Amino acid sequence: MTRKKNGFINRRDFLKGTFAIALGLGFSKNSQRDFHGDVVSSTTTHEKKEGIPQRRLGKTEKMISMLSLGGYHIGRMHDEHYAVRMIHTAIDEGVNFFDSAWSYNKGDSERRLGKALKDRRDKAFIMTKSRGRDMVTASNELHESLRRLQTDHIDLWQFHDVQTIEDVDAIFRKRGAIEAALLAKKAGKILHVGFTGHRNPEVHVKTIQKYHQFIETVQMPVNLIDPHYLSFVRQVIPEAVKFDIGILGMKTVANGILLEDNVATIKECLYFAWNQPVSSLVSGMDSIEQLKENATYAQQFTNLSETDQSQLLARTEPFGGIKKEFYKYPSENWRTHPTHPLH
Repeated sequence: MTRKKNGFINRRDFLKGTFAIALGLGFSKNSQRDFHGDVVSSTTTHEKKEGIPQRRLGKTEKMISMLSLGGYHIGRMHDEHYAVRMIHTAIDEGVNFFDSAWSYNKGDSERRLGKALKDRRDKAFIMTKSRGRDMVTASNELHESLRRLQTDHIDLWQFHDVQTIEDVDAIFRKRGAIEAALLAKKAGKILHVGFTGHRNPEVHVKTIQKYHQFIETVQMPVNLIDPHYLSFVRQVIPEAVKFDIGILGMKTVANGILLEDNVATIKECLYFAWNQPVSSLVSGMDSIEQLKENATYAQQFTNLSETDQSQLLARTEPFGGIKKEFYKYPSENWRTHPTHPLH
C-alpha cells in the first residue's frame, strides 16, 4: 500500500487529526464506572489514582490501568515462580489489566495468570483471546481458557489476530465465533467482546464500521513509526473513537526493535502511545525491573506538546516501513527482542 493510499498525507494533517481525537475522547466529561461496575466520581476519562492512572475502556465504562502486563512474555519465562511474582508485583504497582491468549506458550500464559490471580481476582481485569473462527472452536477455546485461568468469567474476550476480510466474515457469519461470544456473554462467562490484529488497518476499519454493535474493544499497533506505514493510528483510531470502541495499544516498541535499533527510547515510545486516545498499552515486559520502570513512566506521564510529538514523528519517519514493522507482513519469521527469555 502506498503512503497516499494509507492516508498519511503530511505530518501537520496527522497531528491535527490526532489532537482532535484526543480532545474528543480523552477528556470528555461523563460519569464513569470501575471494572466492577461501581460508580466513580471522576469527570474525565483519565483518573489519577495512587499508583498507575486508570482510563475508561470505551463504551464498556470500565476503568483500567493505562499499563497492562503482556501475557506472551509472562508465558515464555523459564521460571514460573518468577512469572507469578512479576504478576503480583504488577498488582502492587497499580496494574489491574492483564493480557493473555489461548494460544500463548501452549497455554502457559493463561495457567500462570490463573495461579497468580486466583486469590486476587477482585483486583484484576483479565483479557484473553481466541483464534477460533467458528462457533464450536471458539467455544472450546473459551472454556479451556476459563479452566486455565481458574475463574468463572473473563472480563474481556477478544477475537485474536484478525488479518483478512475472510477472517471477519468467518467470525460474524451464522455459526461463527461471534455466536459463541454472545452466548457466553449472556451466560456471564465473558463480560465484553473485542478483536485484535496487527497486519492490515483496513480490516480493522471495516470490522468496526460493520460490526460496532457487537465490538467493544480493539487492540492494534500504536507506536512512533506506525504513522509512516500502513497506519493503525491514522486509519483505525478515528473509527474507534467515533463508535466509542475501547482502544488497546500494542507493539509500542515494535517487539523491542525500536529499542534494539536505537530508534527511540522507552520513554519516548510509551509517551507517544499514551498521548493517543488509548485506554491501555499492552506491554511485553521481561523482568520486574522493566515492569517497575514502565510503571514509573505511567505514573509520571504528562501529555506531549504538539511540537514534541511533531519532532518525534519527524525523527522516526526514516524508519517507517516493513523492515521495522515486520509484523504487518503475513509471515511468522518475527524479530523478538530479547531473543530469549531473561528469566
